[in-house]
Amino acid sequence: MNEFDEKYVAPAPARWTGNGAVPASAHDAPAATDDAIPCYLAFAPVEDGPTRARLGKLVALARGGMGWKEALESTEEAGMRAYVTDMRRAGFLELLPLGAQSDILEIGPGLGQFTVALAQRSRHVHALEVVPEQAEFALVRARQEGARNVSIAIGGDDCRLPYRDASFDGVVLNLVFEWCGSRIESESHGAAQTRLLHEMVRVLKPGGFLYLATKNRFALRLLLGGADEHMANVRFGSALPRRLGAWRLRRKGQQRAMGKLYSHDDLREQLHRAGLGDVESFWAAPEMRFPTHYVPTDAASVRAARAAPGLRQGEGRKVNLLMRFVPAAWVRHVMPGLAFLARKGGAGAAGSDLRRAGSAD
Repeated sequence: MNEFDEKYVAPAPARWTGNGAVPASAHDAPAATDDAIPCYLAFAPVEDGPTRARLGKLVALARGGMGWKEALESTEEAGMRAYVTDMRRAGFLELLPLGAQSDILEIGPGLGQFTVALAQRSRHVHALEVVPEQAEFALVRARQEGARNVSIAIGGDDCRLPYRDASFDGVVLNLVFEWCGSRIESESHGAAQTRLLHEMVRVLKPGGFLYLATKNRFALRLLLGGADEHMANVRFGSALPRRLGAWRLRRKGQQRAMGKLYSHDDLREQLHRAGLGDVESFWAAPEMRFPTHYVPTDAASVRAARAAPGLRQGEGRKVNLLMRFVPAAWVRHVMPGLAFLARKGGAGAAGSDLRRAGSAD
């Protein structure tokens, strides 16, 4: 274990070596090397065989001398390559109070699209990924890009964090929260997500920040009848009243949604209840996956952004057109996603150095 593991990480019950998880107490358990990733999974991976085979091939090619970029180009479709490599997607990093002494937790790094950029702005990044092969690839990518200040673990499928209290200066959760709880059949998504919020506050130092970006339950696209991937592509999806949405799911033969979305005000209130303050929200325009602008959601900031050239207000033609007519004070309620930046209370919370382009409310 390196010094950061000793400082932050609870002992792992297993190590993942690419051939599966080996109990850490086993006689032949591997040493903690780049090829042996701490594994805290509570459940077996749920990805199907073809998905795991594709990701396994991606890791093998990246390790085998091809390099992570070339491996992506040879195995992934253009849309996924852009999602993983286009650093214009990392504009939210400019919102974060990162520094040379910052220790950061990234939950759900995927294929490492933001991990190295975070590491370049911080002292150390711990990344927790639920898909073992994605964790392997993210670590290979970090090492090949020279980021030695990155540690990766596998876990979080039970919405619990294997880190000690008050370990991190910041936690980053980008387009992951909506999926949390999907692998736990014994409790509701809401209960699992609430636990994760409290877990993230627990591992933050007093005055530490949380950046949480997720999809919006009442995004204009859904209000106009768009299909919702979290609701079996039901039209209107999460924007429907909860009971009606559950009935629609059952009509399609599904008993459980693949995630849960929230409104702006609901999620903001949940952040407060979890122990976070100084809550700011941002409009990621034109949409959350490939944003070009991050605009504070107070009316004055929205009006100023609309007056400046180059702002596209929605992903599709219809949404882009109709968003222009949404009153500035209402944008936060129908924007495609929710991006929140908040502080944990306690020592250091006063005199917050969060960027303040305008109040969230």
